[in-house]
Amino acid sequence: MFIYIKNKYNFLNDEYWQNFITKNYKKPIDKILFSLNQKLDLDIRILANQIKARQIIETKIPSFKNYKNLIYPKQVSMEQCSSEHTALYKSKICNGESFIDLTGGLGIDSFFISKSFKNTIHCEKDFELQFIAQHNFECLQAKVESHFIDGIEFLKNTKQNFDLIYIDPSRRNENNSKVVKLEEYKPNIIKNLNLFLEKGKQILVKVSPLLDIKLAIEQLPNIKEIHVISLNNECKELLFLIDANSSTKLTSIICKDLAKDFTFEFDNEQEQNCKINLSLPLKYIYEPNASILKAGAFKSIALFFKLSKLHPNSHLYTSDRYIKGFPGRCFELNTICRFNKKEIQMAIKCKKANISKRNFPNSVNEIRKKLALNDGGNDYIFATTLINEEKRLLICRKC
Repeated sequence: MFIYIKNKYNFLNDEYWQNFITKNYKKPIDKILFSLNQKLDLDIRILANQIKARQIIETKIPSFKNYKNLIYPKQVSMEQCSSEHTALYKSKICNGESFIDLTGGLGIDSFFISKSFKNTIHCEKDFELQFIAQHNFECLQAKVESHFIDGIEFLKNTKQNFDLIYIDPSRRNENNSKVVKLEEYKPNIIKNLNLFLEKGKQILVKVSPLLDIKLAIEQLPNIKEIHVISLNNECKELLFLIDANSSTKLTSIICKDLAKDFTFEFDNEQEQNCKINLSLPLKYIYEPNASILKAGAFKSIALFFKLSKLHPNSHLYTSDRYIKGFPGRCFELNTICRFNKKEIQMAIKCKKANISKRNFPNSVNEIRKKLALNDGGNDYIFATTLINEEKRLLICRKC
């Protein structure tokens, strides 16, 4: 197997092909391959894959683009691996002597997190992926020890203990359908909890962004921190940091917006008990970013920025003040309409608007169809429920 995989990628050690990829990767793939009119003693699919991978690397892991000798797996593995942004963030959560990545994959997380530890072990049970990761670690001069093995088996058989165990489990079942629950992951997080707690001082688990945080808090012991990471207003990663030596109740949930480099940290217990103001819409409307909404910081964000909420369940906020640096979107309110086509046509002349809904019975498509509005333009409509339980459309412009 080793010889086969090595020979498969061997041509990429040739400086000619490395220069060819570097020179051409920004061009359309079909034109690049068409230009190779001579008969080649290599698998053209691998060459095509390397070119596509370089296109992905350009934005996903930009620090890798200057390394010519790196090789990359099939496109699906490239799309599933962590970005440099999120891997760098994880590298700052913990530090210490020893770190093990049980589900190493291509090794992006292993590489960046290893910078915070003296010794790093990378485990991967897919031979080709492990071969590629090990090759790349050597090219990157990374101090990472890579093993072709199932991470759980390695952990069961090693006598070593670790300052950090990292698990990014597969979130797909036998039918290749996405799963969300911890007990459905591979490896099964719940089933292996005792092993993790026995072998690691701290355990960092990456879970589905769709996972119910409240349910996970009930299932996982010794949670020290929860990190909710968003990029360009999309929740990218949800991380649970477990401390094997702590029995204190979780207090800290950290929301990180990587694009704006903004961090909002709140106390989970305080969030449940604090009281906030409710109000009819004022001059400005605020919509928190994806990480804050996912984390459930609905009251904490209002208290911190001195905002009022439109309704307990609407998760839109309002103020007479413009707040610079708010972690999310800010809009200036122009008018409030009923869910009525004539009223909307009076307020929006161009028959075009960006529509969102918060705590409203109709879907965005249903709203758009009833109002006969195309997507786009400078107007923003928030379909929502107000404090007096009235269903209203807020017509706004972005600040």
